[in-house]
Amino acid sequence: MKKLPVVLLFLPLFCLAEAKVIENYRHYNVSASEKGRLLSALNKASPIREDGEIFHGHTKYHIGWKYWWKTRDKQCALTKVETTLTLTYTMPKLASASDEVKQVWDAWYPNLALHEERHGKLAKEAAASIDQKLNAIGPQENCRTLEKDLNKQAQAIMAELKKANKQYDDDTNHGETEGAWLHLHL
Repeated sequence: MKKLPVVLLFLPLFCLAEAKVIENYRHYNVSASEKGRLLSALNKASPIREDGEIFHGHTKYHIGWKYWWKTRDKQCALTKVETTLTLTYTMPKLASASDEVKQVWDAWYPNLALHEERHGKLAKEAAASIDQKLNAIGPQENCRTLEKDLNKQAQAIMAELKKANKQYDDDTNHGETEGAWLHLHL
């Protein structure tokens, strides 16, 4: 039987932590009797409006981080980090429709859902990165310095996430190149 090196026994358990992810779905109902009316029905029903534009799907994220520390040997060291990502997907739900509308919906909706899930994936990666980065920060000369460093690192990742989401939407024209625009299926 092999023995584990003693060093492993003293690793802080918080180093093994992962970001907690909470996913919520909000749906808005859409009804259309014919495929020629589906786009206008979606536009009317959608609660998602940004800069004068109407969108049919949206991914909202909030990443929060909390940490605890202890002072020992005239240094401030982390004892625990908790990173939580809350994702809220706002998506349409087909309430009633004809067979031709259902056929269009079935061709289009998975592309919209996949586009929004990819936004969610970017947020999940950022939350994991924040959690890993914060857990890797070593002791500082004082707790004020530690706190500034923790928040600076997390905010830098949040700024990267914002840029990544914008780049993703620019690259796909908000999902058009992925088939997430309804007009491509009408």
